[in-house]
Amino acid sequence: MSATKKTSIKKAVRKAVRDVKAYASKKGLKARSDAAGGGSGIFSQFEAAKYSNKRSWINTPWPADMKKTMTVFDRQELTRKMRWLSVNAGLVRQMVADNVMYSVGDGIKAQAASGDHEWDIKAEKFFSDWSNRPCEITNRFNWAECQQIVCRKVDVDGEIFILKTYDTNGYPLIQLIESHRVGTSYSASGTPDGMWDGVMFNKFGAVVGYNVIRSDGTTRLIPSNSILHVYHPETASGARGFSPMQHSINNLIDILEILSQEKVAVKANGDIVRSITRENPQFDGSASDFEAFGMRPQDYPTEVYNNPEQVGSFIGGKILSLAPGEKLESFQSQRPNATFTGFIEHLQKDSAAGVLPYQFTSDPNGIGGSAIRLVVSKAERSFGARQHMLQTRMLAPIWAYVIGTAISNGDLPANDNFTKVNWVTPRRVTVDAGRESAANLADIQAGLKTLSDHFQEMGMDPREEIRRRGADARLIIDTAKEFNVPVSMIYEPSANPQGNIDETTASHGGPAPNAPFVPMFTQDNP
Repeated sequence: MSATKKTSIKKAVRKAVRDVKAYASKKGLKARSDAAGGGSGIFSQFEAAKYSNKRSWINTPWPADMKKTMTVFDRQELTRKMRWLSVNAGLVRQMVADNVMYSVGDGIKAQAASGDHEWDIKAEKFFSDWSNRPCEITNRFNWAECQQIVCRKVDVDGEIFILKTYDTNGYPLIQLIESHRVGTSYSASGTPDGMWDGVMFNKFGAVVGYNVIRSDGTTRLIPSNSILHVYHPETASGARGFSPMQHSINNLIDILEILSQEKVAVKANGDIVRSITRENPQFDGSASDFEAFGMRPQDYPTEVYNNPEQVGSFIGGKILSLAPGEKLESFQSQRPNATFTGFIEHLQKDSAAGVLPYQFTSDPNGIGGSAIRLVVSKAERSFGARQHMLQTRMLAPIWAYVIGTAISNGDLPANDNFTKVNWVTPRRVTVDAGRESAANLADIQAGLKTLSDHFQEMGMDPREEIRRRGADARLIIDTAKEFNVPVSMIYEPSANPQGNIDETTASHGGPAPNAPFVPMFTQDNP
């Protein structure tokens, strides 16, 4: 390498260093040259860590605890914009609606699992009665509606709080507290020690309370064991939650603005029917100007034929006679075009990324069978993650609170395992019901899956469904005995997993002693 070229490179490097330092100084940054800081960022080992004048500076704070990084302004601004988008952006409304529909549906139902069958039935009945009546302190929402509101708020606000309370008779109730009702209270001495955006931490980093803002502006610090913070935790050091759709805010606002402007342009283009091109740009309303359109100026008022903007009022659908050098053209709009729609689709796909598959939420066209199965599978995993979060952060604690209060009030007998509960979620979403049904039946027949698993996947209560099957079987036997007819005339024996129900079964009131086992499902009789 020549000396001249080496000198040129050195000058370029020095200039780059000066530019970066000047930019950092302008932005209020301080370059660190110690070993821990890793140098100035010019000669980093990692390309992504280097400063470059080829890319814009990522204006973000240095890594720190999330409760310090996400300021009150950040959270409130994200919440403000997401609430606006949840009303005005169709993509957001669809993703929120899908999450509510497939994750919660008409409510995730409790199934007691203490091991005491009789106690479980009583506990389920008490919780069902509590769920079906307005269980929220405003006396407006039942348990299923509360679940839907919570699921919706997790998408829009990123979080919601639930206060465990009770009425004047000691009956358990809950109160839904939206994110803007929890915040830091300020006084003359400043922010209380340990409080970050309404969340009080102890010296070990554990949450000990939440500062709730009342309607009159006063605040109350509620102990953490009395309030539930429902959100998807993404960091270990955060205090508050944020919407999983927050990354799409700028995209969606841009989409709405672009579409609004494009609609105006399309309407404006639609309003322009024809255009006139003249070699002589002057339109003086002379006889020759009107004769070019086959019209006589004496037939029109002066204010009309002296104003070229009024030409359209008398052109109509006539055959025109144009003078030499004049041309009349029909205007053809090219908006919107394929490039525009493709660009909008790209922004929508980027907005849906990380939340729900775009093909599931908006447009399944153009993808094959295997691809759509992958899309549905990913969506199902997303719904499962939402259900698991709701179960651990909302459903199980509320079950324990309601049933525990019932035990304390004497409405239910004591049970050491009263907190053990299973949850029946809505039916799984599937793209190939026939294939999955056949595989499901084969798994049950082979013993790889239980009836409880099957009913839970269908969104049914296993205990209730199995007892219904038993009641149906008893009804069939009793009806056959009452009318003295073979059971096979009422019920197909091969569909009974416990053995044939035949005339002997009916006469004995139970299975025949030597009745062979008949599978519930066979290939001939699925």
